[in-house]
Amino acid sequence: MTDVAPGEPQVEADAPLEDEPLAATSLHDRLREAILTGELPAGAVMSQVELARDFNVSRTPLREAIRMLQREGLIEAEANRRVRVAPISLEDLEQLYALRIVTESLGVRLTVPHLDAEDDAFLVEAVRQMNQLDAATNFVQKDRWHRAFHERLVQHAGARIVAALRDLRDHAGRYRRLYVQSHAQAWAVAEVEHDALLEAARARDAQRAGVQTARHLARTALTVISTIAPEHEPTAIRTALRSVTEATPSEDVF
Repeated sequence: MTDVAPGEPQVEADAPLEDEPLAATSLHDRLREAILTGELPAGAVMSQVELARDFNVSRTPLREAIRMLQREGLIEAEANRRVRVAPISLEDLEQLYALRIVTESLGVRLTVPHLDAEDDAFLVEAVRQMNQLDAATNFVQKDRWHRAFHERLVQHAGARIVAALRDLRDHAGRYRRLYVQSHAQAWAVAEVEHDALLEAARARDAQRAGVQTARHLARTALTVISTIAPEHEPTAIRTALRSVTEATPSEDVF
Protein backbone atom coordinates (compact mmCIF):
# COMPACT_ATOMS: atom_id res chain seq x y z
CA MET A 1 0.00 0.00 0.00
CA THR A 2 1.18 3.47 -0.75
CA ASP A 3 0.94 6.22 1.82
CA VAL A 4 -1.20 8.66 -0.08
CA ALA A 5 -4.47 10.36 0.68
CA PRO A 6 -7.47 8.56 -0.78
CA GLY A 7 -8.40 10.02 -4.15
CA GLU A 8 -11.48 11.85 -5.22
CA PRO A 9 -14.33 9.69 -6.59
CA GLN A 10 -13.87 9.42 -10.33
CA VAL A 11 -17.27 10.46 -11.69
CA GLU A 12 -17.76 12.29 -14.95
CA ALA A 13 -20.81 14.38 -14.20
CA ASP A 14 -21.44 15.37 -17.81
CA ALA A 15 -20.81 12.00 -19.47
CA PRO A 16 -23.77 10.72 -21.53
CA LEU A 17 -25.46 7.66 -20.09
CA GLU A 18 -26.81 5.65 -23.02
CA ASP A 19 -26.72 2.00 -21.92
CA GLU A 20 -29.65 1.61 -19.51
CA PRO A 21 -28.13 -0.96 -17.09
CA LEU A 22 -24.95 1.10 -16.89
CA ALA A 23 -26.99 4.29 -16.65
CA ALA A 24 -28.97 2.92 -13.70
CA THR A 25 -25.81 1.87 -11.85
CA SER A 26 -24.03 5.14 -12.55
CA LEU A 27 -27.04 7.21 -11.54
CA HIS A 28 -27.49 5.16 -8.37
CA ASP A 29 -23.85 5.77 -7.43
CA ARG A 30 -24.08 9.50 -8.06
CA LEU A 31 -27.35 9.95 -6.18
CA ARG A 32 -26.12 7.75 -3.33
CA GLU A 33 -22.99 9.84 -2.91
CA ALA A 34 -25.01 13.05 -2.98
CA ILE A 35 -27.31 11.73 -0.24
CA LEU A 36 -24.57 10.34 1.99
CA THR A 37 -22.43 13.48 1.76
CA GLY A 38 -25.38 15.76 2.46
CA GLU A 39 -25.41 17.38 -0.98
CA LEU A 40 -28.99 16.10 -1.11
CA PRO A 41 -30.12 16.73 2.48
CA ALA A 42 -32.34 14.48 4.53
CA GLY A 43 -36.00 15.09 3.70
CA ALA A 44 -35.31 16.71 0.32
CA VAL A 45 -38.09 16.10 -2.21
CA MET A 46 -37.14 15.51 -5.83
CA SER A 47 -39.15 15.26 -9.04
CA GLN A 48 -38.37 12.22 -11.17
CA VAL A 49 -38.87 14.34 -14.29
CA GLU A 50 -36.31 16.88 -13.09
CA LEU A 51 -33.86 14.15 -12.06
CA ALA A 52 -34.11 12.49 -15.48
CA ARG A 53 -33.44 15.81 -17.18
CA ASP A 54 -30.64 16.88 -14.83
CA PHE A 55 -28.79 13.57 -15.15
CA ASN A 56 -29.49 13.07 -18.87
CA VAL A 57 -31.12 9.67 -18.46
CA SER A 58 -34.38 8.13 -19.54
CA ARG A 59 -37.08 7.21 -17.05
CA THR A 60 -36.27 3.48 -17.13
CA PRO A 61 -32.75 3.64 -15.60
CA LEU A 62 -33.96 6.38 -13.25
CA ARG A 63 -36.71 4.15 -11.88
CA GLU A 64 -34.20 1.33 -11.39
CA ALA A 65 -31.75 3.65 -9.61
CA ILE A 66 -34.55 4.83 -7.32
CA ARG A 67 -35.54 1.22 -6.55
CA MET A 68 -31.91 0.48 -5.62
CA LEU A 69 -31.81 3.47 -3.31
CA GLN A 70 -35.14 2.46 -1.77
CA ARG A 71 -33.72 -0.99 -0.96
CA GLU A 72 -30.88 0.76 0.86
CA GLY A 73 -33.32 2.86 2.82
CA LEU A 74 -31.99 6.12 1.38
CA ILE A 75 -35.03 7.09 -0.69
CA GLU A 76 -38.74 7.06 0.07
CA ALA A 77 -41.31 7.05 -2.73
CA GLU A 78 -43.86 9.85 -2.70
CA ALA A 79 -47.05 10.44 -4.61
CA ASN A 80 -47.11 12.13 -8.02
CA ARG A 81 -43.83 10.61 -9.15
CA ARG A 82 -41.75 12.40 -6.55
CA VAL A 83 -39.18 10.87 -4.24
CA ARG A 84 -37.86 12.02 -0.89
CA VAL A 85 -34.43 11.54 0.66
CA ALA A 86 -34.92 9.44 3.78
CA PRO A 87 -35.04 11.66 6.86
CA ILE A 88 -32.67 11.34 9.78
CA SER A 89 -33.93 8.36 11.75
CA LEU A 90 -33.15 7.62 15.39
CA GLU A 91 -33.83 3.91 14.83
CA ASP A 92 -31.58 3.83 11.77
CA LEU A 93 -28.80 5.68 13.59
CA GLU A 94 -28.89 3.30 16.54
CA GLN A 95 -28.93 0.17 14.40
CA LEU A 96 -26.08 1.42 12.21
CA TYR A 97 -23.83 2.26 15.12
CA ALA A 98 -24.68 -0.86 17.11
CA LEU A 99 -23.64 -2.92 14.09
CA ARG A 100 -20.50 -0.84 13.58
CA ILE A 101 -19.47 -1.11 17.23
CA VAL A 102 -19.61 -4.89 17.16
CA THR A 103 -18.36 -5.49 13.63
CA GLU A 104 -15.64 -2.85 13.46
CA SER A 105 -14.25 -3.84 16.85
CA LEU A 106 -14.04 -7.41 15.55
CA GLY A 107 -12.36 -6.20 12.35
CA VAL A 108 -9.78 -4.24 14.35
CA ARG A 109 -9.01 -7.19 16.61
CA LEU A 110 -8.51 -9.42 13.58
CA THR A 111 -6.32 -6.85 11.82
CA VAL A 112 -4.04 -5.40 14.51
CA PRO A 113 -1.86 -8.53 14.95
CA HIS A 114 -1.06 -8.42 11.21
CA LEU A 115 -0.08 -4.75 10.95
CA ASP A 116 3.48 -3.96 9.92
CA ALA A 117 5.82 -0.97 9.86
CA GLU A 118 4.28 0.36 6.66
CA ASP A 119 0.84 0.29 8.27
CA ASP A 120 2.19 2.06 11.35
CA ALA A 121 3.64 4.80 9.17
CA PHE A 122 0.35 5.24 7.33
CA LEU A 123 -1.68 5.38 10.54
CA VAL A 124 0.70 7.94 12.06
CA GLU A 125 0.46 10.07 8.92
CA ALA A 126 -3.33 9.76 8.85
CA VAL A 127 -3.56 11.01 12.43
CA ARG A 128 -1.13 13.84 11.68
CA GLN A 129 -3.16 14.93 8.66
CA MET A 130 -6.45 14.76 10.58
CA ASN A 131 -5.00 16.82 13.41
CA GLN A 132 -3.53 19.55 11.23
CA LEU A 133 -6.32 20.00 8.67
CA ASP A 134 -8.94 22.55 9.59
CA ALA A 135 -12.47 21.16 9.44
CA ALA A 136 -13.94 24.51 8.43
CA THR A 137 -11.80 24.89 5.29
CA ASN A 138 -10.64 21.31 4.55
CA PHE A 139 -13.50 19.13 5.77
CA VAL A 140 -13.52 16.79 2.76
CA GLN A 141 -9.78 16.08 2.97
CA LYS A 142 -9.88 15.74 6.75
CA ASP A 143 -12.81 13.34 6.53
CA ARG A 144 -11.05 11.36 3.79
CA TRP A 145 -8.04 10.78 6.07
CA HIS A 146 -10.41 9.85 8.88
CA ARG A 147 -12.04 7.19 6.74
CA ALA A 148 -8.67 5.89 5.51
CA PHE A 149 -7.46 5.59 9.11
CA HIS A 150 -10.39 3.40 10.10
CA GLU A 151 -10.28 1.35 6.90
CA ARG A 152 -6.60 0.57 7.41
CA LEU A 153 -7.39 -0.80 10.85
CA VAL A 154 -9.78 -3.46 9.48
CA GLN A 155 -7.98 -4.35 6.27
CA HIS A 156 -7.14 -7.94 7.34
CA ALA A 157 -10.60 -8.78 8.67
CA GLY A 158 -11.70 -10.60 5.52
CA ALA A 159 -13.44 -9.46 2.36
CA ARG A 160 -17.01 -9.90 3.62
CA ILE A 161 -16.39 -8.04 6.88
CA VAL A 162 -14.51 -5.24 5.10
CA ALA A 163 -17.34 -4.86 2.57
CA ALA A 164 -19.99 -4.84 5.31
CA LEU A 165 -18.08 -2.19 7.25
CA ARG A 166 -17.66 -0.04 4.16
CA ASP A 167 -21.42 -0.05 3.64
CA LEU A 168 -22.14 0.67 7.31
CA ARG A 169 -19.56 3.47 7.31
CA ASP A 170 -21.13 4.99 4.19
CA HIS A 171 -24.59 5.09 5.75
CA ALA A 172 -23.32 6.26 9.12
CA GLY A 173 -21.66 9.21 7.39
CA ARG A 174 -24.90 11.22 7.39
CA TYR A 175 -25.12 10.97 11.17
CA ARG A 176 -21.43 11.57 11.78
CA ARG A 177 -21.64 14.78 9.77
CA LEU A 178 -24.50 15.85 12.00
CA TYR A 179 -22.28 15.16 15.01
CA VAL A 180 -19.36 17.14 13.60
CA GLN A 181 -21.52 20.07 12.51
CA SER A 182 -23.43 20.26 15.80
CA HIS A 183 -20.52 20.02 18.24
CA ALA A 184 -17.62 22.44 18.11
CA GLN A 185 -15.37 20.08 20.07
CA ALA A 186 -16.16 17.00 17.96
CA TRP A 187 -12.78 16.81 16.23
CA ALA A 188 -10.88 17.68 19.43
CA VAL A 189 -12.50 14.74 21.22
CA ALA A 190 -11.83 12.51 18.22
CA GLU A 191 -8.13 13.46 18.25
CA VAL A 192 -7.74 12.05 21.76
CA GLU A 193 -9.60 8.88 20.79
CA HIS A 194 -7.59 8.41 17.60
CA ASP A 195 -4.34 8.80 19.53
CA ALA A 196 -5.44 6.11 22.00
CA LEU A 197 -6.44 3.79 19.17
CA LEU A 198 -3.18 4.42 17.32
CA GLU A 199 -1.17 3.67 20.45
CA ALA A 200 -2.98 0.37 20.98
CA ALA A 201 -2.58 -0.62 17.33
CA ARG A 202 1.17 0.15 17.28
CA ALA A 203 1.57 -1.88 20.49
CA ARG A 204 -0.24 -4.73 18.68
CA ASP A 205 -2.72 -4.86 21.54
CA ALA A 206 -5.72 -6.14 19.60
CA GLN A 207 -8.09 -6.30 22.54
CA ARG A 208 -7.37 -2.75 23.68
CA ALA A 209 -7.63 -1.47 20.10
CA GLY A 210 -11.03 -3.16 19.75
CA VAL A 211 -12.28 -1.56 22.96
CA GLN A 212 -10.99 1.88 21.90
CA THR A 213 -12.77 1.50 18.58
CA ALA A 214 -16.05 0.60 20.31
CA ARG A 215 -15.81 3.60 22.62
CA HIS A 216 -14.96 5.95 19.77
CA LEU A 217 -18.00 4.86 17.75
CA ALA A 218 -20.31 4.77 20.77
CA ARG A 219 -19.37 8.30 21.79
CA THR A 220 -20.32 9.61 18.35
CA ALA A 221 -23.66 7.80 18.35
CA LEU A 222 -24.53 8.74 21.92
CA THR A 223 -23.70 12.39 21.31
CA VAL A 224 -25.92 12.58 18.22
CA ILE A 225 -28.75 10.81 20.06
CA SER A 226 -28.47 13.20 22.99
CA THR A 227 -28.76 16.08 20.52
CA ILE A 228 -31.77 14.97 18.51
CA ALA A 229 -33.64 12.96 21.19
CA PRO A 230 -32.21 13.50 24.68
CA GLU A 231 -35.07 11.54 26.23
CA HIS A 232 -34.24 8.40 24.24
CA GLU A 233 -32.54 5.46 25.96
CA PRO A 234 -29.99 4.05 23.46
CA THR A 235 -30.30 0.41 24.52
CA ALA A 236 -28.80 -1.04 21.33
CA ILE A 237 -25.71 1.19 21.53
CA ARG A 238 -25.06 0.43 25.18
CA THR A 239 -25.64 -3.29 24.68
CA ALA A 240 -23.27 -3.39 21.70
CA LEU A 241 -20.64 -1.49 23.66
CA ARG A 242 -20.88 -3.83 26.62
CA SER A 243 -20.62 -6.85 24.34
CA VAL A 244 -17.20 -5.56 23.25
CA THR A 245 -15.95 -4.31 26.62
CA GLU A 246 -17.22 -7.11 28.86
CA ALA A 247 -13.88 -8.88 28.41
CA THR A 248 -12.31 -5.98 30.34
CA PRO A 249 -14.61 -5.60 33.36
CA SER A 250 -12.22 -3.34 35.21
CA GLU A 251 -12.78 -0.60 32.62
CA ASP A 252 -15.73 1.73 32.77
CA VAL A 253 -18.26 1.92 29.95
CA PHE A 254 -20.61 4.75 29.13
